[in-house]
Amino acid sequence: MDKKELKRLIDGRQYSYEPFKDVRQEAKEAGLVIVSGASDDLMEFDGAIYDEQGCFEGGVIYFDRQGAFDSDGYATNKIEALWCDKSALDENGNVITWTYKTDIPHETFMIYEDREPYCRGIVFDLEDVK
Repeated sequence: MDKKELKRLIDGRQYSYEPFKDVRQEAKEAGLVIVSGASDDLMEFDGAIYDEQGCFEGGVIYFDRQGAFDSDGYATNKIEALWCDKSALDENGNVITWTYKTDIPHETFMIYEDREPYCRGIVFDLEDVK
């Protein structure tokens, strides 16, 4: 499995508790990481990294191959979480609650909550992490 295949499997899911539980092991074995938002304060990592960090209404999370941190420490990888960013719109012009920015090569997917855009998450390959 590669990041494009995983993206196709998870794109369009509904927001829920552990939305990727069914693909977690396969993603882990393939070295893939899924990043999504939860509530108004969490960035969740699933798959090859299984972790979560607080980013109330947005923020930057740093991480390495072992996990995530809320400060840079020694980690050189980062993902910026954007909360209700006015420039993050779906195809119908609706603001997406959670979106992300990163320099890591990735694929994006959408999670919905009651048919409304909730999160444009990302999938990346751990091999692309510094």
